[in-house]
Amino acid sequence: MDRQPPAELPEGYVDFYKQLESWQNEQTIKLRKTFIHHTQDIEPLLNSRKKPLLMQVRHYIDEKDFNQVYRALIAFLYEARPNTALYLDSIMRGIDAFSFEQIIESLIKLDDKYLQIMATQLNISEEFLYFTLDHALRPFLRLIAEHYTDALKSETLDWEFYTICPVCGAKSHISRLRSEDGQRLMFCDRCFSEWPSRFLFCVHCGADKPGSLSFIKIEGDDAYQLFVCEKCKGYLKTYDERVGGKSVDLFIANVETVYLDMLAQERGYTNHD
Repeated sequence: MDRQPPAELPEGYVDFYKQLESWQNEQTIKLRKTFIHHTQDIEPLLNSRKKPLLMQVRHYIDEKDFNQVYRALIAFLYEARPNTALYLDSIMRGIDAFSFEQIIESLIKLDDKYLQIMATQLNISEEFLYFTLDHALRPFLRLIAEHYTDALKSETLDWEFYTICPVCGAKSHISRLRSEDGQRLMFCDRCFSEWPSRFLFCVHCGADKPGSLSFIKIEGDDAYQLFVCEKCKGYLKTYDERVGGKSVDLFIANVETVYLDMLAQERGYTNHD
């Protein structure tokens, strides 16, 4: 049964992201048959160099495969979001000239300079262009991240950048408290990695003194909480499995709980993006 958020969201907003996730899952299944990632010993790389894995090692994403997935995403968006057709038309007019190798490198390194130039040439917003390119990359990233599920939960992993994904480098905006022991696991909605963080601790600034941390929740929605820090005014959305009684799709939960982002920002908190 679908969850009904306690705050009204734009019509079709959650449904679109559910469709997008389903499309990405289908692409991931297809790519699993051919995509090869050479697994690294991730723990010493993260502990010694303090950089996300994909900023240290080769990604092995083939530009022809990415080109194919990207075109499939554009076709999906024409159907799922027809109101963006003018922007999609601009992309399709210029797509044959795209340097997909450079696009992949820009996305992996989180360097938007090349994408800014592309957006200007296509006469569309950089935000929209980035959205299409990054969501086409995500099936590849999720296949890579699958190799490190267990390693990222190691007790000897020394990853101090709690809001930054140790695999792909994206910013985390939501966590979960594991049902069996209350362990906080940060979640990356880009590659679906999870990694541990302390519970009573600000993931943004490290504050842990009494009085610096508290949480906010909405009546009737107790499992979804905002952990807030009075020192840096940061906030983190969290799903408590012990209260909710089940695991949830955190990608969709992050979308459904946009009302918590709005509440936090109204009260003067930030996720430090």
